[in-house]
Amino acid sequence: MERHSDKQVSLKPSGTAPARRRFLTGVLASVSAALLPRFAHGKSRRQSIWLRLQDCRIAGSHYYALEAVMPRLRIGSALTLVRQSDNPHDERAIEVFWRRYKLGYLPRLDNAAAASLLDRAHTLRAEIIGLDDPEHEWEPLRLRLWVAS
Repeated sequence: MERHSDKQVSLKPSGTAPARRRFLTGVLASVSAALLPRFAHGKSRRQSIWLRLQDCRIAGSHYYALEAVMPRLRIGSALTLVRQSDNPHDERAIEVFWRRYKLGYLPRLDNAAAASLLDRAHTLRAEIIGLDDPEHEWEPLRLRLWVAS
């Protein structure tokens, strides 16, 4: 058995409807401006949206140039990732460079997603997010990986 309310519902727009409509129009315009491709001079130009993939510490830095270049590194400095698929110790190895200096590798336990993405030609970006005191941390460099969507 269905029950209906005796309350009458007005179909006339309330005073907040225009304000709500303006708000929703603004939100949709902002979202579409961010997500839709931009057009410049009749050509489509896609802007990449960078998604945070992971944060980790570098591995093996004691065998490479990290100690020598540590005073020159800054938070936010860009790092270069190079896939090393022929590494005999780790089939998913990814080298980490700052300028031309090899600093180490992505840790073996943290490199599966990044290796898979690089193998499929995705664009990854890495940056320094922390430089800890080497006297207190075995691997003092912390980095963040980003993937382009």
